[in-house]
Amino acid sequence: MTKGQPVRLDHFMAAANAAYYGRKNPFDDFITAPEISQMFGELIAAWEIAVIRSMPAYEQIALVELGPGRGTLMADMLRVIRRVAPDIYQKCHVIFVETSQRLRQIQKEAIADHTELSVSWYNTIDETPNQPMIIVANEFLDALPIRQFVKIGSDQWVERYVDQEQIIQIPIETLPEAPIFQRPVQNGDVVEVCEVGQDIVKNLAKRLCHDGGAALFIDYGYASSVWGDTMQAIANGEKTSPFVHPGEADLTAHIDFLALKEIVISTDAQAFGIQTQGEFLKQLGLIIRAKMLAAHASMEQQQQLSEAVYRLSDPSEMGDLFKVLAIAHPDIPPPPAFELKKEEQ
Repeated sequence: MTKGQPVRLDHFMAAANAAYYGRKNPFDDFITAPEISQMFGELIAAWEIAVIRSMPAYEQIALVELGPGRGTLMADMLRVIRRVAPDIYQKCHVIFVETSQRLRQIQKEAIADHTELSVSWYNTIDETPNQPMIIVANEFLDALPIRQFVKIGSDQWVERYVDQEQIIQIPIETLPEAPIFQRPVQNGDVVEVCEVGQDIVKNLAKRLCHDGGAALFIDYGYASSVWGDTMQAIANGEKTSPFVHPGEADLTAHIDFLALKEIVISTDAQAFGIQTQGEFLKQLGLIIRAKMLAAHASMEQQQQLSEAVYRLSDPSEMGDLFKVLAIAHPDIPPPPAFELKKEEQ
């Protein structure tokens, strides 16, 4: 970023997050669902098993995680799949899509007891081999860079840039392709577009149509038509300015799930959702699983289980803010927690 020259918001966000993840430990600033409780990964594993059972038999299937963090989610999923579905387990090729060498080592250690499985790391999903895939992306999309636009007239728009720790607005003549611009946007509305995220989802949908499989995206976001400015920065566990000391804070934005669903539907793939995380986990058996674990737990462990259920599913915590979208090959039946007809989701 050149000092004194305006930088487009998505370019600023990409550079800041690259610096942040390159030298900071993001887990000092936030905790993800798999770190809250093993139940999260266990329920996702049950979902994966059910989806794989509904697919044609394959010699090998890729179990892919995008942005896998410490590898906790994959470790929990593999533990359940090995115990509950050993026939599926032995066919799994584990794939982490991760750019950080430091995190790759942590992920390797997290699944160290799964030596019988083939494990690969790739920088991007596009580099992964063509084969049937079950993909999980938990809190992956929110860190991808966004552009922000403001409507100032009937056909007039400005785009937001960063200039010396402040936002400025520059007139723009051509808008990028995005479903949100087809919605009823009012003058003064802030419109966010994550081009990178939209491209990833569209390409994945096409690949699933060709290679077979399904994908599950879980992230905080919205399903309404227009949401506004959602960019935020977290440093040392506290909210801060996104534009002061770039690289010292984790920059994220809420996901436009409605746009992602519209993009999937424009391909031949199926889109299921948009579901809230709370309802998704409850339909997969969160409450039942918690009771099963509590039956053999100490009083302290029972309290921890109760708190985990609350954090993962209550509307005032992650329950409503986090949304879930599933993408699948055209022949796959509705997966667990998405049994309603697609048009009713």
